[in-house]
Amino acid sequence: MPCGRRSFVPFSATGGRGALEGQPAPARRETAMATKYIVILGSLDTKGAEVEFLRQAVRAQGGEPWVVDTGVLGEPTAEADVTRHQVAEAAGTTIQALIDGRDKNRALLAMAKGATRIVLDLFQRGQLGGVLSIGGSRGTALSTRVMQALPVGVPKLMVSTMASGHNPFGPYVGTKDVTLMYSVADVLGVNSVTRPIFTNAAAAIVAMSRVGQPVQRTAKRTFTASMLGVSTTLVGQIQELVQADGDSEVIAFHAVGTGGRAMEELIAAGLVDGVFDVTTGEMTALVVGGDFSAGPDRMRAAGQRGIPQVVAPGGVDFIIEGPLDRLPAKYQGRKVMVHTPTITLVRTSAEEMAAVGKLIAERLAEARGPAAAILPLQAFGWFAMEGQPLHDPESDRAFIQAFKAHVPPHVEVVELDTHLNDPQVGEVAVDLMRRMLHRRDRQT
Repeated sequence: MPCGRRSFVPFSATGGRGALEGQPAPARRETAMATKYIVILGSLDTKGAEVEFLRQAVRAQGGEPWVVDTGVLGEPTAEADVTRHQVAEAAGTTIQALIDGRDKNRALLAMAKGATRIVLDLFQRGQLGGVLSIGGSRGTALSTRVMQALPVGVPKLMVSTMASGHNPFGPYVGTKDVTLMYSVADVLGVNSVTRPIFTNAAAAIVAMSRVGQPVQRTAKRTFTASMLGVSTTLVGQIQELVQADGDSEVIAFHAVGTGGRAMEELIAAGLVDGVFDVTTGEMTALVVGGDFSAGPDRMRAAGQRGIPQVVAPGGVDFIIEGPLDRLPAKYQGRKVMVHTPTITLVRTSAEEMAAVGKLIAERLAEARGPAAAILPLQAFGWFAMEGQPLHDPESDRAFIQAFKAHVPPHVEVVELDTHLNDPQVGEVAVDLMRRMLHRRDRQT
């Protein structure tokens, strides 16, 4: 057959190891172990010709394509390795039920669920090389949901009409390494514009599949650190001190919501030995309902895993907002700092700082493992130092008082008469971490 369909393998949709009864997969064990497939997700009722071009382009680059049909309404115009009916069945429904429901969003979510099960099964069997897809708004929303279910490090490439302009990329990328490629022209036919773009995408995913590996533990001790511009110097100091012995590494995460969530996921996955959570401004965003919150589970993973954590209030002293001329009325009259043309930093009030201090202390009280905190008494970052736009000692004191009032006795609190980025803070942070690790190692 032109698409190279493979033989079927049995599967129990109620918990078997495969993804779906009748789902095509390599029949011979030696082939299954040797081959990694490039999954191509696409609605074959509307994107059949384009997906078929991708299939041939992947094959021309030496890859092995595996087409999964995520369409619903129309008959496919290209042959699938996994049909739309099989995808719907993997989601616990049928194509006819989705059509009869006349709910496009429900259908999208169902097909994404089914495709996710199928792709994850392929990954768990060690046969997934990467995922490639093309689409507009619906195709992008569906396919990137599937991609986000995969671990960081597994190649994921989405050719999309949505990968430019004022579209928010957060829903498509989440906390994973999804690569978005702008299609330039709409995804309708293979032409002088889309042909080289689709060809490039196929070449890219095949190349990535040859080296891509999910993130996993290494022989080195791994630490994470939260960071913003206000704490870059501190995190750099910590990194230099920790990595000096050559058997440890520090991975920094940009604490603007997605960074915090990504860090929490890595910790929850058991890939981290300790956390330098020295930039906890996402907790401020959580308190005030800001756009850059990492969600209600921020600062929980380390405590639940029982690993050591050193905490500092970097970046808790401002709220990240948009352009100055669009500042919400409730922030008028506050101290502000224009960080970029599209980002304005608003100084937190004493009441907000007290709430954040209490919340961080409560998170540490939940921890099952050792924890320590550093309170730099002069400023919580560059922007709040004396003479800087966000300097407000009264609000800082409100944070410190609330934190100390609620932090449990087993958390070691170190107050330093300096600012966040003083080398002394980095030295103390690393010393606290080493002592906590030493005590834990002795106990085990």
